[in-house]
Amino acid sequence: MVRPVRWVVALAALTLPAPVLGQDITLPELIPMGTTVGQTANRVLIRGATVVSGRGSPRNNRAMPPEGPIDILIENGRIIDMILRDAVNMAGGTAELDDMGADLVLDGTGKYVIPGLVDMHVHIRDNGGDMGPRALDYQYRLWMGHGITTVRDAGTGASLEVMTDQRELSNRHEVVAPRLVLCQRWPLPLRRWDVGNTPESARQMVRDFHEQGADCIKISKSPGHYPDVLEAAVDEGRTLGMQTMVDLKISETDAVTASEAGVTSIEHWYGVPDAALEGSQDLPTDYNYWDELDRFRWAGDLWRQADPEKLSEVMDVLIANGTNWDPTMVVYEDNRDLWRAVTLPWVRTLYHPSTVESMWPDEASHGAFKREWKTSDEVMWKNNYRIWMDWVREFHARGGLLTVGSDTSPWGGMAVIREMELMQEAGIHPIDVIRVATTNAYETLGMEDHCGIRVGCVADLAVVNGNPIDNLKVMYGLGYGFYGIAPPDEQWEWGGVTWTLKDGVVYDARALLQEALWYVQQEKSRAISEEEG
Repeated sequence: MVRPVRWVVALAALTLPAPVLGQDITLPELIPMGTTVGQTANRVLIRGATVVSGRGSPRNNRAMPPEGPIDILIENGRIIDMILRDAVNMAGGTAELDDMGADLVLDGTGKYVIPGLVDMHVHIRDNGGDMGPRALDYQYRLWMGHGITTVRDAGTGASLEVMTDQRELSNRHEVVAPRLVLCQRWPLPLRRWDVGNTPESARQMVRDFHEQGADCIKISKSPGHYPDVLEAAVDEGRTLGMQTMVDLKISETDAVTASEAGVTSIEHWYGVPDAALEGSQDLPTDYNYWDELDRFRWAGDLWRQADPEKLSEVMDVLIANGTNWDPTMVVYEDNRDLWRAVTLPWVRTLYHPSTVESMWPDEASHGAFKREWKTSDEVMWKNNYRIWMDWVREFHARGGLLTVGSDTSPWGGMAVIREMELMQEAGIHPIDVIRVATTNAYETLGMEDHCGIRVGCVADLAVVNGNPIDNLKVMYGLGYGFYGIAPPDEQWEWGGVTWTLKDGVVYDARALLQEALWYVQQEKSRAISEEEG
């Protein structure tokens, strides 16, 4: 009976005005969810924008710098021309400034165009659960409103049956949603380890996943971590054209074993320092992995324990095998600064109330483990991040295939931008971060036609109201990157993604976030009514 009371307290806090230098911000008009639809045109012209192509050298991770102003002409969902509008090329006889037969013209003056972002690690919540009757539409808008055009689901809260239907609706643009890449999570059911626990039964499980419509396999803590079982699953998936992503936890399989088995991507960082330990990990004698406070607290010490020379060898193995690393630094960030997590500006506005509730300790809820969290824990995790980030930077510098993932859905849009900021904090240049968050991900997923911004590529694009190379915060919706800079009554108009294009279909990104705001307000009212009832 205590948790619902806390929820109401949290809801009350959410309805307070958000402070900006002691003032209140003004939020935009709320738009009922389902109002905004994509604009379809045979020819779309984005005029006069600065382009960050997401492309670069095929030999290493050198990315291309901004170029502009450029007109981008799109026909039938693909880029068919790029017209240089800089002073030198205009003087040199570039075509006259006209609409080039476009049915829809977007003014990109002062804006930056980047490829559509990819969230490589999400967990989509189903309708009717803790996020309410329209959870799917709400989550989709947080992604599309932040320029995210593709997500890879690492184990949905909805059924695969529901999500394969959603995948088709998204592909046909019959719902406002990013492109959905669906990995079936193993173990399934979650609490059954007598399924898929041998190499042959693992192969059958993978065949079942394929028959059910899964695009890929997600292996979490399960018999899938037994090295022989993992190898069989990966091999069967490869035969069926299915990739494998792994969340290794502390298990028998480390990153080197998984990479040599042929997995596509290693999620988070588990298994990487483990592969560079001198013997076993040093954990307290009363440690219990399945006590999540133990698990997450002491995970913050594993990077310190790893031998740097051995870590260098681990990096070489991953890079030689072409193994993708998707660190998802953002989902662990509250471990190094809990107060920051609970006071983020969008907690008051774009967070679903159930997400706020999940911040409270609850031993029965995954990730809600902080029944105590001390300065010593945060210091340990800050040191953990310092070493972790050093190796993320080193992996990238050596040519490793790095991507961006949030490991969330309730705040996936904002979390992806934050993950990009953490990549920059790790020492990766912002132009490289954009490549990491776009074309690196498409390469990992094998989506060859999603090749960044060049003639012939699919027009998955985000048109950003500002310069993300100078300041990644401009990509946060509702002007959240401009606290203390923009006047409070104008902040929501600053920055953010103006338009998101998926297959050349144009979506008003700001309007999609206004719909998400509307839904959050509806859900707050519903929660309070149910409590009072």
